[in-house]
Amino acid sequence: MILDKKESIFNAAHEVLGERGFHGLSIAEVAKKANVATGTIYRYFGDKDDLIRQLHQHTILQCVPMVMADVAIDKVSFQQFRQLWLNIHAIFVNEPNAIRCKLQYESSPLGAELETNPIILAAWEPLDRFFEQGVEQGLFIDLPIRALQVLSLDSVMHLALQCRVHNITLTESQLETAIRASWNAILSPNLSTSGACS
Repeated sequence: MILDKKESIFNAAHEVLGERGFHGLSIAEVAKKANVATGTIYRYFGDKDDLIRQLHQHTILQCVPMVMADVAIDKVSFQQFRQLWLNIHAIFVNEPNAIRCKLQYESSPLGAELETNPIILAAWEPLDRFFEQGVEQGLFIDLPIRALQVLSLDSVMHLALQCRVHNITLTESQLETAIRASWNAILSPNLSTSGACS
């Protein structure tokens, strides 16, 4: 029962954050959306910032298994990268608030704190290792892991955002082209594109 109530608060906060942003997110509004008393929220969260911190962590921990689904993360190859890309794309396409909430988190005064949460860093460690192995094997260009992720996988969200804003529907062929472009962006120049796509 307690977990169900807290989950309903998380769901409500996620909706309010996507609709109104951080400035429009209030404990009262979340309580109304979750159909609970304001005092109930303060049983689980110290204040608005605590709610945001816990919501961010909760959301990421839910997303990690979705991102990693059907990926042999220890095998650095185009096919594994393609599956990662498609998994992330599916999240942003199927969850209307995902893009808006991610942008809100990134622009929040709490952004740096949220990104460096040890629990979240640990959750993403397998993905970080994927890129580290790619560098170690000479497959990827020698850049910091975060830079490689920005050049390759972060583009998924921005592509999904532009498609939504401009009402663009990509064909399957165009999606595959986008995936290869994301992959090619981090490939070592010493490798041929065809040879690295196995």
